[in-house]
Amino acid sequence: MDDGRRDLAAEFRVLAELLIDRVEPVLRRLDSDDAPPWQGCSWCPFCALAAALRGERHDLLTLVSGEMDGLIDVLRDFLQSHGTARHDSAPGDAPGASAPPVVRPATYQPITVTRTREPHRSRPTPHQPDPDQ
Repeated sequence: MDDGRRDLAAEFRVLAELLIDRVEPVLRRLDSDDAPPWQGCSWCPFCALAAALRGERHDLLTLVSGEMDGLIDVLRDFLQSHGTARHDSAPGDAPGASAPPVVRPATYQPITVTRTREPHRSRPTPHQPDPDQ
């Protein structure tokens, strides 16, 4: 089970890196300084899509590409700080691997619920009828 999770995490890392590699050039092209400016409105998403298709610079696309650039930086930092996409090293070589993994019980464990005070009698509860009726 632990190997399956590691494999899934590795596949997610590879997928995230691939997504970054594909999206980043598109964002650079949308925020290009040499693209001609859009002559229509600057807030409409439809005009932004039309500007992207025509290769023109739109204010909304510039804003979105700037925000996505920041998100890509955060995602890259996260991927670097949480290991590489490939498991070339032994499991004990990773930083923080000296601590044992947290094992959570997978079985049902009943709990006891106690009341610390009685419910207010002037308000009806779902289990008792209204005393004024």
